[in-house]
Amino acid sequence: MKIAEPQDADSLRELINETIDTCYSHVYPQEAIDYFKDYHNRLNIVKDILEGYCLILTSGEEFIGTGTLLGSNARRVFVKPKYQKMGLGKRIMHRLEEKAVEKGVRIMDLDASLVAYSFYRILGYETQTEEVTPVKNGQNLRYYKMVKNLGDK
Repeated sequence: MKIAEPQDADSLRELINETIDTCYSHVYPQEAIDYFKDYHNRLNIVKDILEGYCLILTSGEEFIGTGTLLGSNARRVFVKPKYQKMGLGKRIMHRLEEKAVEKGVRIMDLDASLVAYSFYRILGYETQTEEVTPVKNGQNLRYYKMVKNLGDK
């Protein structure tokens, strides 16, 4: 794992978009997919790299996973589809949680897509609320606000 730098933003965006296109299409309408991809734009990625703790998991030169901690918020946790179900997302989340504890965070929070919801439940995150964000053409994007108490780590 390495710490992301601003010049990694384009490669991270490619990883994120590939994962969204592959993993979200059977769950979300295209309008929600477009919203996700716009939200994870280059500017937001660079901003989080500069203001937070952004990890990149690599295989050789290839970026295969990423995750960011900004304050108490875990965000932008993605693993390329062909590398999923190998424990890599769990490794990223554990490292983000360790960093959060180092920074004195006791309760970590995140927004979980429908796709990632069960992953976060397995890691001990509890659902606070189900949220709905309207997107284009009358479609909605559903997701969950989740938290985990890190106090006993």
